Amino acid sequence: MAFEFITQAPRSQKIALGVMFLVMASGGSYYFLLSPAMAAVDRLRQEKVDLERKVFQGRLESRNLAGFEAKAKALEQRLKAARERLPTEKEIPKLYRQISDLATKDGLAVSLFQPKPPQVKDYYAEVPVLITAEVGYHQLGAFFAKLARLPRIVILSDFKLQGIDRPTGSILAELTLHTYLLRPEGAPPAPGAKR
Repeated sequence: MAFEFITQAPRSQKIALGVMFLVMASGGSYYFLLSPAMAAVDRLRQEKVDLERKVFQGRLESRNLAGFEAKAKALEQRLKAARERLPTEKEIPKLYRQISDLATKDGLAVSLFQPKPPQVKDYYAEVPVLITAEVGYHQLGAFFAKLARLPRIVILSDFKLQGIDRPTGSILAELTLHTYLLRPEGAPPAPGAKR
């Protein structure tokens, strides 16, 4: 019945109705089929752009990583070399003996050789030694030169020189020497240290 109206209609109305049907079918197809597919394509294109950006970032980071690894390896070597120059707790008495022997051999008349307790810092402990001695100026210089050549790190951190009224030309030297201990990994933080 409804189709009779269409079959009986003049040709121009049939064409107009056919065109309307095609437009509606095309619009419906676009709306229901093509539009979601195009949205999916747009979403996939955006994902592709994001992934390409991430790949580019990853390549940049991998290039930087090689440089960072080289720097880390160089720092590890420096740390290893420094650790070899730092005494262990067991070696501290031997180091005290070496310093005392050096002082005696270089002509320092030592009146005080006083090791102090270690001062704990973040990653290391500072071990001070106080020395008071009567010595000639050149002998003191020779002592400092030999201290610098010790295989372990020993630093002169503070010194005070006073002239002595004697014909020998001696001076009274009050020295503070420091050596350092590397604290073990996982040791509790030093009091007041920020981590």
